[in-house]
Parts: sequence; structure tokens; C-alpha cells
Amino acid sequence: AILAMAKGLDLRVVAEGVENREQLSFVTTHGCDLTQGYLLAKPMSEDSYVKFLRSLNKGLTPLKIPVA
Repeated sequence: AILAMAKGLDLRVVAEGVENREQLSFVTTHGCDLTQGYLLAKPMSEDSYVKFLRSLNKGLTPLKIPVA
């Protein structure tokens, strides 16, 4: 119901706490636009996050997102 309401209001939906492929499959199948959680990345400090983003931009760290 929340997803339908958000989509009806033309809002983007973020699913938080996605920890496994089944959850990712569920939220993507039901229309979530974005996800966050342990499946995609563990919590990290600001410095670690900046290094992670820089390595992504340089192509050093492939972002492995399991696709449902």
C-alpha cells in the first residue's frame, strides 16, 4: 500500500535494510526505486565511504549488485 501511494504521488521510494537477495527481489518487483542495506554495502566511516566512491569512479572497485 505504501508503494502504491508513493507511486501515485510520483515519489521515489527507497527500501532500507535490504540484507538478502530475496528482499532485493521483493522490493524491486514491487517498484522500489532505490535500496540500501548490508546486501549492497556495510556501514562505513565517512573517510571509508569517500575512498569507496573514489575507487568506484576510477573503476577500481566493481559495484556488484545482485540482480533479482
